[in-house]
Amino acid sequence: MVHTNGRIGSMSYNIINKMSTSLTEGVELIQAKYPFYNTEKLMDDRTNEKYSIQMINKSLNFQEEKKEILKMMIFDCLIGNSDRHHSNWAEISTMDYKDNYFIFHWYISPLYDNGSSLCAYVNENDIESILKDKIRFEALINTKSKSAIGWNNKRPIRHFELLQHLKSNFYNETFEYVNIIKKKINGENIDKILNEFDKNIISENMKKLIRSYLLERRKRMLAIYNLEG
Repeated sequence: MVHTNGRIGSMSYNIINKMSTSLTEGVELIQAKYPFYNTEKLMDDRTNEKYSIQMINKSLNFQEEKKEILKMMIFDCLIGNSDRHHSNWAEISTMDYKDNYFIFHWYISPLYDNGSSLCAYVNENDIESILKDKIRFEALINTKSKSAIGWNNKRPIRHFELLQHLKSNFYNETFEYVNIIKKKINGENIDKILNEFDKNIISENMKKLIRSYLLERRKRMLAIYNLEG
């Protein structure tokens, strides 16, 4: 746990743990495919194509990586992550030496930089009102819940609208992961995790909000995939 600019945050473990391992951020992969990609506008200046799952897929070389990106997007929908821009995901490459040959492997790195999620920007003084006011809670869950990764030429896009597209176009690749969320994300398991944090890190009111937030998002995700009940 770290403190910066008056806020509490966390540091991840080092995901690069071998001398034969290197990390390439998503922006570098995209720029290799789109030389005119504008990192400030998150779009290609030549084609006007916006940062999206389609752009990411065109920038990846391996099918397994594309599946991992879809899992990442499903997870972001669950936690309401609004900041999965091109530098908040990466590809890791490893090199092994076997039988006089160098063998290279590529895969999507473990997730990092998930700070813009789980009600991170909700003011502590607003929590009780949000929990009681259906309109404010709906805004938190849906209206203001947008993905940095777009769909085709639409971005930003609401998480649940994006999830509808994922279901319609990548059902086989995403169904299993949504089903895992159905099985593992429940009130009891959420409480176990939240109770590990001291109230000076996460207040009791914020724990209540995060719990309600996750359960409602889970409910809507399962409804989209017809997995309720």
